[in-house]
Amino acid sequence: MSNCKIVLTFFFLSFSTLFASSTEQLAHDGEVAFYHQNYIEARKFLVPASEQGNLQSLYFLGVMNLKGCGTPVDYKEAVRLFKIGAQKNHPDSQVALGVLMIEGIGLPQNHIQASRLFKQAAKNGNTDAQLILGWLYKNGVGVQINNTIAYALWNYVAAQGSEWARVSRDQMYYELTEAELYRGQELSANLPKLWKTLASDSSTHSTRSFKRHS
Repeated sequence: MSNCKIVLTFFFLSFSTLFASSTEQLAHDGEVAFYHQNYIEARKFLVPASEQGNLQSLYFLGVMNLKGCGTPVDYKEAVRLFKIGAQKNHPDSQVALGVLMIEGIGLPQNHIQASRLFKQAAKNGNTDAQLILGWLYKNGVGVQINNTIAYALWNYVAAQGSEWARVSRDQMYYELTEAELYRGQELSANLPKLWKTLASDSSTHSTRSFKRHS
């Protein structure tokens, strides 16, 4: 390789690293400002970071539009931003979009599509998605009621330290047969098997209606 090509290669590698570092710094500064409720300052960092492809920054901008933090409430814009992240497999965006679909905020209710989003996010390790998905299976929202899967999900999250999951799991104990309990414990101890079970579940239809209370 000629000296010229070596120099150019080094330059482009250095530039790409610097660009990534700059984007991460913008995203970090934006999140810090967001959590300190300095929303105007947060937007100064989050907007350019999101334009540079940072999906977490895009998610925070969606939250700000959803809750009216530093900007007027705009459900449609929040949905648009969450959809971008969800389509790129960003777990927080998938959960946010799924919740809006369950509630019917900013878009029509769609329990089936919401359950699919929660499944994707749960498989990607999002604890909120795992908790909510357990609730969906327990109550038959967007999926067939399946107490074994609900128990498995809550048992797994409870092991990660979630008190809500522990209480929900324990309340189900006497609702399960011995076989269902054993199966739930087996699935929670074998995540690949649990995700495969969820992926093969074709019974994604709403067995109970869910209405948002005002």
